[in-house]
Amino acid sequence: MKLVLDTNVFNSENFCNWLLNSEFEKYLPAIAYMEYLYHHLKKGNTESMVNAFLEQMNITVVPFGKHDAVEAANASIGRWDFSENAHDYAIGATAITLSATLVTNNIKHFQWMDNVLTPDEVMDSFQKTV
Repeated sequence: MKLVLDTNVFNSENFCNWLLNSEFEKYLPAIAYMEYLYHHLKKGNTESMVNAFLEQMNITVVPFGKHDAVEAANASIGRWDFSENAHDYAIGATAITLSATLVTNNIKHFQWMDNVLTPDEVMDSFQKTV
């Protein structure tokens, strides 16, 4: 199974410990990586510290490409203001493009998608597979 991670999932130590031991394919969209790195740089951490953490967790940062852009643009039509929610559309589109489950604490930001779970739901659903 593939998991695409939203930035906010790293706020849970319990989920990070679960991820560390998880055999699932784990992806962090480049947009979420940018957000995560920004927050750590503000705290005085370095890019190499963030990269070491992601490497230890076996999380792959995936680029935002043309297919993701098309998916995000189409998903935003008739919904929330695109300019205020572009990051969420990009993160969600990456999950759709990878045919993965999106893991986030902001379910309401991704109501336009199927296959979205909170970290607790992922851990509860897949406890036996870890």
